[in-house]
Amino acid sequence: MKNQWDTVIVGGGIIGHSISYHLSKAGADVCVLDKGTGGRRATGAAAGMLGVHTENRTPGLYHEFCVKSRDMYNELQTELYQCSGIDIQLTTNGMLQIALDEREAKELQEKQQSFPSLSWLDDREMKIRHPWVKSSGALWMREDGNVKPEKVAEAFKRGARSFGSTVKDGCFVIRIRKSGQGYEVTTNEGEIFAERIVVAAGADSGPWFRETGLPNPMVPVKGECFSIKPRNLLFQETYFSPSFYVVPKRDGSIVIGATSREGDGSESTSAGGIADLMDQVFRVFPALREEPLEKWWSGVRPGTSDGRPVIGEHPQEKGIFFATGHYRNGILLAPATGKLIQSLFEKGTFAKKYEGLFSPARFQIGGVYEHTR
Repeated sequence: MKNQWDTVIVGGGIIGHSISYHLSKAGADVCVLDKGTGGRRATGAAAGMLGVHTENRTPGLYHEFCVKSRDMYNELQTELYQCSGIDIQLTTNGMLQIALDEREAKELQEKQQSFPSLSWLDDREMKIRHPWVKSSGALWMREDGNVKPEKVAEAFKRGARSFGSTVKDGCFVIRIRKSGQGYEVTTNEGEIFAERIVVAAGADSGPWFRETGLPNPMVPVKGECFSIKPRNLLFQETYFSPSFYVVPKRDGSIVIGATSREGDGSESTSAGGIADLMDQVFRVFPALREEPLEKWWSGVRPGTSDGRPVIGEHPQEKGIFFATGHYRNGILLAPATGKLIQSLFEKGTFAKKYEGLFSPARFQIGGVYEHTR
């Protein structure tokens, strides 16, 4: 049985499978190790928003990276369907960041000045165009949208397999250690070898920072969500506020989330969390209160101590890469993250532009590498 690959990816969520897809398509021999069954954790719990402007207050390199990743979905929806047969359910109906009071309205109007392509809708316009929402205005983001996260992850997975990649579900990593010019990975299924390792294990990535001599920057953030299946869909746009989001899907359901519990790595869904979320949402969207409840769930987002993803090569352990810490932007940034890892391997221009923004070297203790194994 084969036990050696060019690249082993630890983690089978949307980030790991995007990386596998991009590398395999470019001709690399890749194996994804997932302790579960792929896309069932943070990926499966996500609403799938492609909210470029909800995550950026001003233009800059990070905003540019977000835009590039969102726009990659336009081609990926056809490309992934052709190689996997899966419709990722991309919608481009736009997004509204709603203001719930005058203070938030003022902040969003200031934000609009930084992004001239966005439009401000005052409370009068909102009453006419979006009468089901109680707000003080909204910022209209016409190019943002959403996808079905679990569909995207599975499409990346099947697409990568079509290019020759291997996926080992139910395979968890016990140890990674240097072996010659590459690495030996000890798993519950035995030893495997690779020239490169990519840690893309979401909120579970923390131990691999410590094992390789870096401080653990990971901050788990639990989020709880629910969905309804309205009898008549009132709207097609996605709505976002600092307290919640409302995301209509092509199958007629509406995903509503999410609570935010920093430092909580548990996966149970609390009655109080869902009740608080419902209370906030129904005050703003009263028309949704009587609609049929579909389901509820929770997930653990992989946050970081400085709020930015970690995408890049270890500053000392050459051949070990990280692709984690995307917090609530894993779905949005999955395409560009896969492209960035591929470009880092190939030392391409995409990597040269963005690697400094996400490099794990920023977590070196006191600016100096300290090995703790």
